[in-house]
Amino acid sequence: MRVSFRTLSSAAMLALTLAPSWVDAQSIPSPYLYLTAKKETGPVIGYMNAATGRFGFGPPGGRLLGVRWGIELTGPLSFEVVSGRVEGSRDIVNPGRDEGERKVGEADVRMMTVDARLKFSLTGDRTWHSIAPFIVFGGGMAFDLAGVDAVEEDLLPEDRFAFGKSFFGTLGGGTRWFLTDRFGLRADAVFSLWRLKTPPGFSDPERDFGNVEEGEWARGLTFTVSGLWRW
Repeated sequence: MRVSFRTLSSAAMLALTLAPSWVDAQSIPSPYLYLTAKKETGPVIGYMNAATGRFGFGPPGGRLLGVRWGIELTGPLSFEVVSGRVEGSRDIVNPGRDEGERKVGEADVRMMTVDARLKFSLTGDRTWHSIAPFIVFGGGMAFDLAGVDAVEEDLLPEDRFAFGKSFFGTLGGGTRWFLTDRFGLRADAVFSLWRLKTPPGFSDPERDFGNVEEGEWARGLTFTVSGLWRW
């Protein structure tokens, strides 16, 4: 069977004419989605683990419940404020007793943390396959809401631990998962740092603790999950 040159030319022209339409029909949707809402807020729940210091009298963390508010500034950068309440228990330590017998009870932990953070989104002002990972850093204050426990009242005033208030620094990361542009979920893992004040009784030379500082920095790690509402 012989095919003429004219027939081959006509077939080639037809293929070139249909090619753009076929390519358009086979185009792949972009994995990126731009976010139009600029503000967000939502509840925060999680758990905090914290170092208790050399003598073990500091708050070890506990359950966390709070709220978050944020606003996008420019490009990948956002500003946010996080306030949380931490509840748990801590050891009551009597420095006048022998080692192994210094724990004399437990006290409630009720603390409030308020800190401001800068958030850097690794995908800028858009999502990738509906997720947007980020890093955060900031600082604020932590406050003791519990006061002196009844068991601690039996200790000498100079032996009682009081958290009072302290600078509260944060550094961490996480990701947001968007159901829509206005609703989503968020998960964070944040390292924290605050200062524990050592009661003066631990510095008594007769107790021979040696090289006791007036205070020490205690590290913490907090895992949280948040709901997001954006507008």
